[in-house]
Amino acid sequence: MKWYHYLICGVIILVGTFLGISFFQKVHSESYINGSIDISNQFSQETFNYSNSAVTFYQDADGYYYSVDTLVVDNFNGKENEYQLFLNDYILYDTEYSAGSIISRVNIDFYDTDGNVEKTTVMGISIYFLDDRTQLTLRTSDLESATYLEKYFVNNGFKINLVEIL
Repeated sequence: MKWYHYLICGVIILVGTFLGISFFQKVHSESYINGSIDISNQFSQETFNYSNSAVTFYQDADGYYYSVDTLVVDNFNGKENEYQLFLNDYILYDTEYSAGSIISRVNIDFYDTDGNVEKTTVMGISIYFLDDRTQLTLRTSDLESATYLEKYFVNNGFKINLVEIL
């Protein structure tokens, strides 16, 4: 072998080593996290949102109700998609989702200052997704329950969110 062959081989080895190191630095990187990280595999998208500072129940033949019409929600489908309904940031588990409506039932206990249950009330929530509006209705059976619920919503506000789990 001639002397220039050794020179060419040496240059190729040096260039290969340099390119290998450069490639390794670009491909291999480390990251450091100070604190903790929580990665959730579920993503959500808010589908329906309604809030009010107070709720007033009205009497009809079936008991007491509060009803409001809101804007149209176009993309609701309770049969094909997964949703969660929240009342004042609490998940409502006793909820039935259908193609164009949501029916939920909430049991709320009211306590006196000694920590004893003063009143247990049941409130029904229905949301109907109609062609021209979305209709939200709250319903309870008696005047005393309606009064307790009105006081609760005055003190805590009323916020209902429907979230689609993607």
